[in-house]
Amino acid sequence: MLQTVDIDKDEILTLHFKKLNKLVEVKAEHIADSLSLHNNHNSNVYHLDFYNARQKCVTSNLSWKVREAVPDKTNPGTNIQSVQDVEWREQKFEYKHLAEYYKMLSKMRLTGLVVLTTMAGYWIAPGPFSASTLLLASVGTALTSCAANSINQFFEVPYDSQMNRTKNRVLVRGLLSPLHGVGFAVLSSTTGLCLLYSGVNPIVAGLGAFNLALYTLAYTPLKRISMINTWVGSLVGAIPPMMGWAACTGALDPGAWLLAGILYSWQFPHFNALSWNLRPDYSRAGYRMMSVVDPELCKRVAFRHCIILTSLCFAAPPLGITTWTFAADAFPLNLYLCYLGWQFYRKGDSNSSRKLFRFSLIHIPALLLLMGISKATFGSHEKAKEEIKEVMDS
Repeated sequence: MLQTVDIDKDEILTLHFKKLNKLVEVKAEHIADSLSLHNNHNSNVYHLDFYNARQKCVTSNLSWKVREAVPDKTNPGTNIQSVQDVEWREQKFEYKHLAEYYKMLSKMRLTGLVVLTTMAGYWIAPGPFSASTLLLASVGTALTSCAANSINQFFEVPYDSQMNRTKNRVLVRGLLSPLHGVGFAVLSSTTGLCLLYSGVNPIVAGLGAFNLALYTLAYTPLKRISMINTWVGSLVGAIPPMMGWAACTGALDPGAWLLAGILYSWQFPHFNALSWNLRPDYSRAGYRMMSVVDPELCKRVAFRHCIILTSLCFAAPPLGITTWTFAADAFPLNLYLCYLGWQFYRKGDSNSSRKLFRFSLIHIPALLLLMGISKATFGSHEKAKEEIKEVMDS
């Protein structure tokens, strides 16, 4: 059986001279330039100039071919674009970029999604609308989320530096000092929780504080300990709509718990699909994500929660949260999510995971929008105000 051995031309090879009983280390490129092999059977001489002449040297059952060294692009240490990427540089604080640094430290896209779900919870809840309460709840939630994301990045600097996706974060690159990052988190969390407590109500403030602790003290360390971190992280994402509901009604009614269940289940197809193509990064950094530790379970859980989410939407009308119009309008949306979840479960490739992830970004805003439009108490408060006004006038 003929074997081919690819050798980088810069690789060091060891030659053994049997008669002299010596070992000599030579670069493969030099061997290709200088050595030849003589075959006693056919008296042919084979020149080892494989890199230039593309010839093969055959010795009984071995074929050598020298090739150019190919860098390992999965290793962030080899993806160097300039000398500035590896040289030591003094940390300089630039005030003109401070707003951009805070934006990166806060993970504004993630924070935006948290605020969106909080506002949706307020809108869907069966309570009177107050613009000031909604504003304070949104700002307080945003500041608490910014603090949680900042502390998360502070803890994960050594691991973020090993991942292509996170190696350019502000604390990793030294654009902000760790002390500055923690100070920003303390100020954001203090301000946010005070706004929620004094401007909204203690229930919302308590949920915000609990979520902050759950994200920073449970989810963040669990990422390197157990894949149960995904379930804990989904709890974190399920609480913001409950905060919005409690801001509107002052209580945690069944509707708040249903919204939390919908957001909880949605995060499994969303995050499992996202993490699927990031497995090399997560593995290198030592994160025990479901997609790394148990890929088959990752696909099953994503598809399972697509079905659970669809079932939860049918529970909204009986609970008096929405009309049956919502269940009918949301069914095609959920059905397509289930289809993409099934494709991801069956194929488990980058294409199916990418489609599921991208649709999940459209799915949850559309679902919450339909839920708000079809809520059972839509317009009831305005009608009540008009009736009270008519009674007072009469």
